[in-house]
Amino acid sequence: MADGRHWSPRTLAGDPSRADAGAMYLNFMGKGDHVLPAGWGNETVISVLGSARIDATAPSEPGAKLTVVTAMCGATVVVPPGARVELSGGDILGSHAVDIDPDVDGPAMRIEAIPVLGSIKIESA
Repeated sequence: MADGRHWSPRTLAGDPSRADAGAMYLNFMGKGDHVLPAGWGNETVISVLGSARIDATAPSEPGAKLTVVTAMCGATVVVPPGARVELSGGDILGSHAVDIDPDVDGPAMRIEAIPVLGSIKIESA
C-alpha cells in the first residue's frame, strides 16, 4: 500500500489451509488495497474509519463467500468480468451499490455486504 499501512490477516477457525477456515482482514483508519489470493475461501474484510478496495478477481474455492463490513467508511469490491453476484447482508444507516451487468453467465460469487454508517460498492474489473 502506498501509505505504508498493512492489512492484518487473522485465521478465524480450523486449519488455515482449508477454504472453510477463512481469514479476517482488518483496516483501521487507513486507505488500503487488498488482493484475495487464488483459491480464497471464506474471507472477511472489516474496514473502520478508512477506505478499502478489495480485489476479488482471483478464482475462489467452490462455495466461497466474501463478507465485507464497513464502519464509518467506504469499500469497493472488484469482481471478475462476467461474475454473477449473489448478494446478502444488510445496511445499517449505510448503503450498497452493485455496478455490474445483471445479465451475465459467469461464475457465481457470494458476497455479504454490511455497511454501518458507510457504503460498499461492487464493480466489475
